[in-house]
Amino acid sequence: MTIDLIVNGEDMKIRAEPAERLAEVLRRSRAAPSLTIDCGGGFCGKCLVLLDGKPVASCLVPAFRARGSEVVSYEGFMSTQEAAQVEAALTAAGARLCPFCKPAYSLALGFIAENRARIGEDEALAIVSSVRCTCSDPSAVVEAARALAGEPGDQRASRAHR
Repeated sequence: MTIDLIVNGEDMKIRAEPAERLAEVLRRSRAAPSLTIDCGGGFCGKCLVLLDGKPVASCLVPAFRARGSEVVSYEGFMSTQEAAQVEAALTAAGARLCPFCKPAYSLALGFIAENRARIGEDEALAIVSSVRCTCSDPSAVVEAARALAGEPGDQRASRAHR
């Protein structure tokens, strides 16, 4: 089957088998090369993408469910205003992220930065804790999440543009 969707601001047609997961399709199509498929069961969070503006573990989403949707991966996120805010928050918190978890943590923190007016600290911490990495200091990431959740903001970035 062919799936029409928007990936990082670009309209795409991607071929997928009926049982394929969104993570597999995005990796195979090279639409999201930074995407890590580690556990395949939604436990590690390293396959996090924004699907229609919400963070999801893409290894749990059947590819056909993304038909007509907008997907933002790390590559698309890096072109948004929130990317600079996330980098600044991580630097201020002293976070040193490994290359396997940085894309997922960045997307989670970017979602927090974009939605800080609508989510509280507890929800922000739940979102960031959905990514699990044994190489990075989780307390620094939590500190960055708290800083991003506490900053007032009224800007939204919907489509990521390259």
